[in-house]
Amino acid sequence: MLIQANNITKNFSTTPVFRELTIAINSGDKIGLVGMNGCGKSTLLRILTGEEGINGGTIARQKGLTIGYVPQKLSSSEKIVKDYLFDSFEEVGKLREKLGLLEEEMADPKEDIERLLIKYGRLQEIYEESGGYTLEDRISSTLKGLGVADKLEVPLSSLSGGQRVRVELARALTESADVLLLDEPTNHLDIAGINWLESYLSHTKQAYLVISHDREFLDNVVDRIVEIEGEQAISYPGNYSKFAQLKRERIALLQKNYALQQKEIQRLQRMSRRYRQWGQESDNEDFFRKAKEIERRTEKLKQALVKPPQSGKKRLQQVTQANRSGKEVLIAEGIGKLVGDRLLFTESDFIIYRQERLALIGANGSGKTTLLRCLLGEDSPDEGNIKLGASVKIGYLPQKLRFKKPTQQILTYVREVVTDEQKARRMLARFGFFAEDVSKRIQDLSGGEQMRLYLLLLLQSEINFLVLDEPTNHLDIDGKEELEEILTAFDETLLVVSHDRYFLRKITEGQLIIKDEAIRKVEKK
Repeated sequence: MLIQANNITKNFSTTPVFRELTIAINSGDKIGLVGMNGCGKSTLLRILTGEEGINGGTIARQKGLTIGYVPQKLSSSEKIVKDYLFDSFEEVGKLREKLGLLEEEMADPKEDIERLLIKYGRLQEIYEESGGYTLEDRISSTLKGLGVADKLEVPLSSLSGGQRVRVELARALTESADVLLLDEPTNHLDIAGINWLESYLSHTKQAYLVISHDREFLDNVVDRIVEIEGEQAISYPGNYSKFAQLKRERIALLQKNYALQQKEIQRLQRMSRRYRQWGQESDNEDFFRKAKEIERRTEKLKQALVKPPQSGKKRLQQVTQANRSGKEVLIAEGIGKLVGDRLLFTESDFIIYRQERLALIGANGSGKTTLLRCLLGEDSPDEGNIKLGASVKIGYLPQKLRFKKPTQQILTYVREVVTDEQKARRMLARFGFFAEDVSKRIQDLSGGEQMRLYLLLLLQSEINFLVLDEPTNHLDIDGKEELEEILTAFDETLLVVSHDRYFLRKITEGQLIIKDEAIRKVEKK
């Protein structure tokens, strides 16, 4: 046992987050932690590291345990990346610092260079024996795999949020900790970075617990899923796909047992009423005694009743279909684009046909967003031209959703476009917003709910070419499944940028790939 949380309770103010939750991490464990946004996954990681306290229960950690922890929110620092990464290795770090001081001395022509060279050589030997050069290689290869090899001499404060996460991930992976606790490590990684991390985790002997909404990633790197559900942690063997199957079976069994228990309670209640009626009619105390016995049995059965968890997902009805476009939706002829003095792509030709469902694929910085801007008419290619086909009407779902009046109730928001209230309510119901939801404010909705609301009005305008830029960012798994259901029902043309391979596999059937300064189209085989 590396870490054991036993019957822990955690409250925020008077609201319970966990109630007698138990979870253990053992040597060699490869655990995925899932659950709806806001259920307490990140809080649980902070509790396991000792950063956050608990209101009840116990936390036990193996003596001398080292934990590599990568949180979502990172502290700031003015150190350069290399120094920051070496900080975790005290002995090697001190030797490295001494080598640096000697190098400064040797740069001074007044110093005795021969004496310093002898001293420097001895120190190099000690540094090598302590694993300093091996560590340097490990740090360099880790940064390279994560796509930030060129940031070694850059201050942490000047890095973007995504680069900062990668550096923190590199620090945790090079520390050789006994257990890794990773909170959404694939956020801000491109597919090459995710592939590298998957390879590392697949081969490491370290135990780890990872929070992720990336279902393909979980399929590839974990052999146990722990879901936070109703203030408890429920464990399932296998990867994410196995978990999804086992959870469906578990809920089906709970629903069956719940229905049988309800039926038995109703039978006992009818029996109790009959005995009381017979007791009153015959003035016989035995009938009242039997009624009380049955009522005690009924009460015990009620207390033991396990109600099946309610899915946060609401069944969406068929999406209104748009007016159809011509056969050729978009034609790109010999297009090229420069950003500054950097060539993104050149001499590229492709055609997008009606009802094609394409993923736009490319490494970070390859030009995906720039190409989208050109396709949407917000920018122009530097060479070649892009033409829209007949009767094409584009709808665009951006990465960051912005609503002009975030405090507005969602029914009021929809009625600005659909003035008839009953029609607006029916439309909201089609997108999973029912009677109890329509009075919510936009700013109080989850990321998945805001995405559904945005798509509702987008599709109301009867578009026939839908372009989506990283639509699954910040969505939990339920939110992704909601989006997949909407897009499955949309049978016109689709182009989507996403790093979520599981999502792309479900809703796309071909690819536009930006690679080696060219764009090529690959159709599904």
